[in-house]
Amino acid sequence: MVNKSSFRFLWMGQSLANCGDVFYIVGLITTIYVATGSATYMALVPFFITTSRFISGVIAPLIIDRTRLKLMLAYSQLGKTVIILLLAGFSRIFLSSDTIFLIFLFVIVISFLDGWANPASNALLPKLVEPNDLVKANSFLAILDQTIRLGGWPVGGILVAVVGGDNVIWLTFLLFGASTIMMALIKDNDEDVMMDKKPKISKWDTLKEGWVTIWQTPPLRTISIVDFIESIANVVWVAAIIYVYVDQVLQTSEQWWGYINASFFAGLMIGGILSLKWSHLVNQHLVMFIVVGAFLVSLTTLIFGLISTPWMALVIAMLFGMANQIKAVAQQTTTQTSVAHRLLPKVYSAKDAIISATFGVSSLSLGYLTDLFGVRFTFLLAATLLFLSAIFVVVNRKDLKLNK
Repeated sequence: MVNKSSFRFLWMGQSLANCGDVFYIVGLITTIYVATGSATYMALVPFFITTSRFISGVIAPLIIDRTRLKLMLAYSQLGKTVIILLLAGFSRIFLSSDTIFLIFLFVIVISFLDGWANPASNALLPKLVEPNDLVKANSFLAILDQTIRLGGWPVGGILVAVVGGDNVIWLTFLLFGASTIMMALIKDNDEDVMMDKKPKISKWDTLKEGWVTIWQTPPLRTISIVDFIESIANVVWVAAIIYVYVDQVLQTSEQWWGYINASFFAGLMIGGILSLKWSHLVNQHLVMFIVVGAFLVSLTTLIFGLISTPWMALVIAMLFGMANQIKAVAQQTTTQTSVAHRLLPKVYSAKDAIISATFGVSSLSLGYLTDLFGVRFTFLLAATLLFLSAIFVVVNRKDLKLNK
């Protein structure tokens, strides 16, 4: 490790923030439902989150050029801490069916700040670890992230049942505050020099620099096209479509909806553990893991859409999660080593904007197609898209091997 203490502060801060993000959503959705009794208002939460993240990703380069990455990370988390404090107070005192739309303003601002934090965090990581340790670091962070995702929702649900949605939001405030302290303790001694060396360019050139870099850098271009296609296809694994799958295909009780989601996230976590254990092997054969992973996620999606046996669905969901996670670690490492550090946060901003916009539109489109043609059709369509993505990776595999 180049800076062990700073890497430790990074993963601790990220874990606290991710845990707070899960609790905040669980507490907020519960609070909204108690105040309004409306599922529509609950559904607006992910819509505003996605839209705000997209806008933030587009304009983030303007902030990146003027702020050190560690400060950008710390300030965005501090901003989220202040907003969640205001949200907690507002929901406790003023929330009603008449003031519900003000809640969405808080959601928009928090998501907007998240759009700054994610590129800064991903771009900062390669500066805190040795190049040969990137796969190991990415795998470790993936394990933490999936552990929080796997355990955060049920724990959040239990907390809501015990102490109420309002108090869970107050707990989020404490987690965000602790995360802010961790982020502020990160040290990056090279960034002062990098800030001085950044060329002065127009605002328009600043906004498009990440997009241009992706298009002009073969590995980034290939991975970004794959991310775009997968953002469309992987919508089938969101909770809403899985719920329909359990009802229409498996024809089992609602409990299996939870089992499949848990199996999927367990697969992601196992994939992170395997990529951590095999980090040296993954680092040596990044392209192979991307190619093989692309075909495996296509195959498992196809099988999942065709079968109707509940226990097999659990196994396939876990296998999909494992393959998807190992491939994601390889793609993440390739992205981090394919471009200069100065441009990396702008690249991540552009990628986040692409994924947010694509996922938001695809969620509505595939939801409509599911209602129209059934959930099997949706999974077969997703498998076809993933197979085309895998073919694209094979055709362009030489581009993935190009050095920075």
